[in-house]
Amino acid sequence: MARVMICDDDRAMAAKLVAALRAAGHEADMCQHTMDVLRAAAGGRFDLIAVGLDVAGFGRAGAVEALREIAPHTSLIALHDRPAEIMRAATLARVAAVLPRPVRVKDFMYAVACALNEPQTVMADPA
Repeated sequence: MARVMICDDDRAMAAKLVAALRAAGHEADMCQHTMDVLRAAAGGRFDLIAVGLDVAGFGRAGAVEALREIAPHTSLIALHDRPAEIMRAATLARVAAVLPRPVRVKDFMYAVACALNEPQTVMADPA
C-alpha cells in the first residue's frame, strides 16, 4: 500500500483516480492548489504524487524541479493536455510517467504500479 496525492484542478478526474487508488488498497488524497501539494511533499507524507502540470500557477518543468527538491524520494507522475511539451523537457528522467488528458484510469493505475515498482494487475475502469 502506498500513500498517493493527486493535485489537479479537474476535481471529477481527481476523484476518479483517488477512488481507483483506494480500490487498489492505496491511501489517496487530492488537492487543487500548488501550495497544498508542495506542503504535502515537504511533509514527506506521500510515496507518489500525480500532478497536473498544466494547472494554473504550476510552472511545468519548474514544478517538477521544486517537487524534486522538496521531496527527492517521492515518485512523480505528470498529467498534461500536451504531454509532448513535458516529454521534451530536461526533467523527463525525473518523472515516472507523463500521461495525456483525459487521463484513463487504466493507464493511470499502470503508471502508478510502474512508479512504485509493484506487480501490474489488470483493472477495469470504475463506473
